[in-house]
Amino acid sequence: MENYLQYGLLFLAAIAGGAVNAFAGGGGFIVFPSLVLNGVSSIRANAMTCVSMWFGNVASVKAFKNDIQIMPKDLKILLVISGIGGLCGAFVMVMTDPEVFKSLVPYFHLVSWGTFAFSKSILSYFQKKTTGSGHFEYTHKKLIPLFLINFYGGYFNAGIGIMILTLFTLYGMKELNEMNGLKVLMVTVNNGIAALCFIFSGLIDWKITAILTIGGIIGGYYGAVFSRHMNQELVRKLIIVIGGLIAVYFFTM
Repeated sequence: MENYLQYGLLFLAAIAGGAVNAFAGGGGFIVFPSLVLNGVSSIRANAMTCVSMWFGNVASVKAFKNDIQIMPKDLKILLVISGIGGLCGAFVMVMTDPEVFKSLVPYFHLVSWGTFAFSKSILSYFQKKTTGSGHFEYTHKKLIPLFLINFYGGYFNAGIGIMILTLFTLYGMKELNEMNGLKVLMVTVNNGIAALCFIFSGLIDWKITAILTIGGIIGGYYGAVFSRHMNQELVRKLIIVIGGLIAVYFFTM
């Protein structure tokens, strides 16, 4: 990772990842593999992707601020579960042997790619099968599913967004903007706590992470600006194709 061409390519990958997150989500499918292809170990690449992409999540929170309609008590519980799940997942990842984590990456990537690729069908199915008030209301029966998804988010966060949306749909939520708002809040807390764990673990190469962070912010900003003029479905299909090819690569490496 010592030549400027590699840094430049990672910077472009981060811009693309930030823009893709603004368009349709799935930026991790670009940033994480870019690090691995440039010689960064899988476990460090996962930590650095989480830290560098966190700022984009923070920037997205404000956009959904007025769409969220949830009781303050329920919101606090959701965010506490997100934080604890993220901390536990990140701690387990830090303790995982790097070779074991590397062997798990293809399967995690396949699961996250599958949930993204079939997200519309999954959400549509559960919307037809569930009834509810349309807003999230916490009950203790929802604790374990919420914790497990947030644990996954702390351990290997690619695809967590669509998993949260699917769970919200299963719980009877109807308004997509509100679901997205809660999802962004949860992912921001989840990844923020996980990022702190990764930072103190010594897994972060700050020079590369700074490059990724700046690229992600630029891509996220201009991606949001131009998203209204882009064919988001075309972008989504392109991400699916790229993610599928990367999944094949991980299984053959």
